Amino acid sequence: MALFLGYQQLPPEVPVALTPSSETAATYSKDAVFYVTAGVMLLSNVLFLWMGRLFPQLPDGFIKLPGAIKWMFYRKQLNSIIREWMNFGTAVVNVLLGSSIYILALINPAEALTETPTLMQFDWVLGAATFLLVLWAVYIPLRLLLTSPVKD
Repeated sequence: MALFLGYQQLPPEVPVALTPSSETAATYSKDAVFYVTAGVMLLSNVLFLWMGRLFPQLPDGFIKLPGAIKWMFYRKQLNSIIREWMNFGTAVVNVLLGSSIYILALINPAEALTETPTLMQFDWVLGAATFLLVLWAVYIPLRLLLTSPVKD
């Protein structure tokens, strides 16, 4: 939704790179920005879905996740946890890319607004994005180490 809302609000030429002195270094058409972002989202969704479906087919010897040894006799539960983790990764990537386009549209509106937000107002986004990516990366090892399989 943020991707489509951002696309509507983008000007025809979008500055996406700035020099250290805050001058525009590169501009791209809003169509190019939209299609590249949508393509990256689609590619990441396919890759996460593919990895989630590939995991159950891996032999036990290839799984090197911390704490996964105690889960080997409960492979269905482990497969389900990994699939959830991949879905979480898909959601993180989609939220980050969608919000990036929306923020880009807020900073570069198609119509001149009285108060256009500045790039400095969105400094927190990089920290939040880093936090989400680190959270995604450490989620599965911590879950496998700190929880135990449920006996059927």
